[in-house]
Amino acid sequence: TSSFCRLVGLVLCSNASMVYFALDSIRVAVVTTLACSLLLQACYFGCVLFFADVDDL
Repeated sequence: TSSFCRLVGLVLCSNASMVYFALDSIRVAVVTTLACSLLLQACYFGCVLFFADVDDL
């Protein structure tokens, strides 16, 4: 999970910096980063929920 956390951090930071430099708006960058974070969390939860092995439960 350490590499996963680093990957998520890298994606969120790069997303925030790209949005900020493209639109020059810190508010839009924060909102976009929060939306991306929620999307990544939902995807992770879905993967854990639907792709968990029966033996792991």
